[in-house]
Amino acid sequence: MIDYYAAYSPYAMLLIATTIACVVFGAFLCAYGFIKVGKGFLFWVVIITLLGFLCLPVMGFMALVSPSLELQNFYLASRRFIALFAAVPLLCIVFSLYRGGCGFKQYGAFGLVFLIHIMCVFYLWEQRPGVLADYFPVLDFGIFSILLTFTGRSLFVELSPVSIDNFMQEIDDMILIFEKSGKLIDANRQAKKLWTHLHDGLPIDEFFKNLKAITISKKYIEKKGIMQREELALSFPTGTRHYQYGTTQIKDKMGNVQATVLNFHDITEESLLEKELEKKNDELVKLNIQLKTFLDTAEKLVEEEQKAKAAKDIKEAVSIKIEKLLSELESVSFLNKQEKLPDLIENCREAMAGVRLAMQKLMLNGGKDGKND
Repeated sequence: MIDYYAAYSPYAMLLIATTIACVVFGAFLCAYGFIKVGKGFLFWVVIITLLGFLCLPVMGFMALVSPSLELQNFYLASRRFIALFAAVPLLCIVFSLYRGGCGFKQYGAFGLVFLIHIMCVFYLWEQRPGVLADYFPVLDFGIFSILLTFTGRSLFVELSPVSIDNFMQEIDDMILIFEKSGKLIDANRQAKKLWTHLHDGLPIDEFFKNLKAITISKKYIEKKGIMQREELALSFPTGTRHYQYGTTQIKDKMGNVQATVLNFHDITEESLLEKELEKKNDELVKLNIQLKTFLDTAEKLVEEEQKAKAAKDIKEAVSIKIEKLLSELESVSFLNKQEKLPDLIENCREAMAGVRLAMQKLMLNGGKDGKND
């Protein structure tokens, strides 16, 4: 039979180890919450619940190592009352989730934690020593702390992906903050990843010296004579990156500079697309020049072809009139030449008028219509 209160038994040592693990993990969660989370109502309720759950395995450990039966009974009784009162802040958390409009999974998960805790309370109030009496509080604290770890981002805005701290760490921009003395006090993950020489206390002059060493090119963007931004091309072991560089000074109410923020906005993709667009635009200009040359040549060829066709038509028309005139001249005899001479003269005039008209059209419009009147 197991002696549950033998201080040096394997059972007791395992209980001590699990209790210490609970204390360490609980201390980490509390410290992390105090640093990262705003001190609102929900924060204090969660801390009270976490400490209440943590007291349950600790009280069991104290009962295990208590030097007297009276102290042992005191610790066990304290554990029962703490478990009972810890249900109140846990209910407040569940109610806050309901009011905050959290999802069904989160609401149901904390509801499950509440049911497990109620089972733990009822079992502790039976005052029976055993494995469940010692490890039910450990299970109760473990489930609550693990659930709190995975749902903390939905419970607290400061831990959500859209919070300022998380957002600054996840963006591709490099952000560095120098205090008023010119020493580096903070930088986001992207800056530390690309600039391995960054460290707390780095002088800003030394940073600019290192920046100049990896700068490939620098370009100032102006609008109406006023500089809008500065673009840098920086060389890294992973390749060349393009950044839009800006400096912001943080001042107090008196106008004194308290910090300087350097921001490097990654515009590598935009720069590559801009260069590609310029290249395509140059190719388009060349193609337009070639197309204009081709169209001019084609237009000249069409005009020459139309002129040739018009000249051919004129030649045919004049030939017909001259042939007609010659046939009429041949048909004129000596006896009737006096009678037909006026008609022949009139026909010659008409033929010459037709030739002049055709030549005049050819000179005016270049024979574009190619028609013969």
